[in-house]
Amino acid sequence: MTDLLRWGSEIFPENRSLRAVVKSTQDASRSAFYAVQSGTFAAARSVRAFAVARPGPTAIGAAVALALGASSFGTIGYLHYKHVAGTERLAAERAERANADLQEAVDRLRNDLAAAQARIDTLGDEAKRQATLSEQGKTDRIAQLTRALEQAQRDLHLADAQRATLTARLSKEATDVADGQAKQSQAQSNLDQTQKKLQQLSAERDKAVGERDQLRTRVNELEQKLSLLQTRQAPRPVAEAAPAHAAPTPAPAVAAPVVASAAPAVAHAVPAPEQPRQVAVVMPAVPAASTAPRAAAPAVAAVDRGAFAQIERVLASAGVDVKHMFAQLGVNRGEGGPFIPASAGQAAAAAISPEKLAALRTLVKTLPVSAPLESFELGSPFGVRGDPINGHSGYHTGVDLRAPYMTPVYATAGGVVSYSGYRNDYGKVVEIDHGNGISTRYAHLHRQTVSVGQRIAGHTQIGFLGSTGRATGPHVHYEVLVNGEPQDPEKFLSLARVVAAVQR
Repeated sequence: MTDLLRWGSEIFPENRSLRAVVKSTQDASRSAFYAVQSGTFAAARSVRAFAVARPGPTAIGAAVALALGASSFGTIGYLHYKHVAGTERLAAERAERANADLQEAVDRLRNDLAAAQARIDTLGDEAKRQATLSEQGKTDRIAQLTRALEQAQRDLHLADAQRATLTARLSKEATDVADGQAKQSQAQSNLDQTQKKLQQLSAERDKAVGERDQLRTRVNELEQKLSLLQTRQAPRPVAEAAPAHAAPTPAPAVAAPVVASAAPAVAHAVPAPEQPRQVAVVMPAVPAASTAPRAAAPAVAAVDRGAFAQIERVLASAGVDVKHMFAQLGVNRGEGGPFIPASAGQAAAAAISPEKLAALRTLVKTLPVSAPLESFELGSPFGVRGDPINGHSGYHTGVDLRAPYMTPVYATAGGVVSYSGYRNDYGKVVEIDHGNGISTRYAHLHRQTVSVGQRIAGHTQIGFLGSTGRATGPHVHYEVLVNGEPQDPEKFLSLARVVAAVQR
């Protein structure tokens, strides 16, 4: 039993409590047995010693008493030993049952151990096979990595060579960029100088155009005065001959100085109503009536001829299809024939036809030749300029006219309002279509006073001056567009004097 417990403790070291119980039971049984045996032996020795020491009945009684006591003590010890033996037997039976259970557990563990061993063997074989495959895979992977490494090294050498080449190119490009920037700076400087020169030339050209227009106006005025002088000088022989047919009175002597003094006065623009009155002094009423139209016709023809040519040139330079526009106005009709030069007198009378004169007077009513403000200061002109906000060079599509805030803004010609609202950098804007592909735009308004589709006449108020949109202060950005393309508004403003002359 002790061996079984020892073997169980060796296999199952966790059953120490059961082993301790069995051991304690055995120790108690041995101690009780030894106690009873020792007590019995002690009682026997005591009785024997008493009998030897005191013989006789007393000794015999004492011995009997002692024997009875020893027997009782032995019986009690035996019963105790029997109880202890029963307890030990029960403990042994429990130990046997525990041993059987342990044996079954050992058997199960042995079976599990055998299964585990088989599993371990299987896993070992599988591990060996996987190790073999892994070794082969590692060998293949190492070979692949070796080849990839060699390829990467070759690519690295190639990349190094390309990098060196690109570095050289980059250095060259950097040098070229630096040279290009220097050239660009030089070119920009040259461009700025060229733009300044162009602006100066444009200003000089505009000044020359203005002077040319003034000279043409002056020439027209001189031609008108010359025609008036020629007309006034033509009837002089009749005035001188008139006294020969008249009564011998001092009237001819008075009439001659009047006509003679009238000739110098015409050089300073003689009024038209004085002509009939002067002629009436020396001629009958009928010749006087026939003479007045001949005096006015060459002047009107000269003015209209120059105005018509100048308007035609300005419109053509602004991109207007002049022939198509005049065809719509009824100027270009189906006419033709051989060219026969006319004399000087005939050329003055036939300079412009009544149809062209009527078309010219109709045309000037729709041309935006007036200014949108009663008084203003010219700001940025049309064309290339330095932007007032970012300072960069930009293209200005109109002219900026500065005036006090809330100054009334007028339409420069009659037409139909095609737009009235807010438009990005223009702010509040009004656009007017004048026909024949000509339109005007008035931007940065504080408020509009017209609506889309409204037909307005020339010099109609369309809003108030403001600074809405992309603006640095109150002004009107005024544009003239021909077929959608912006043109220089000053070209049309330069026709104001010509149009005024035509209207007069």
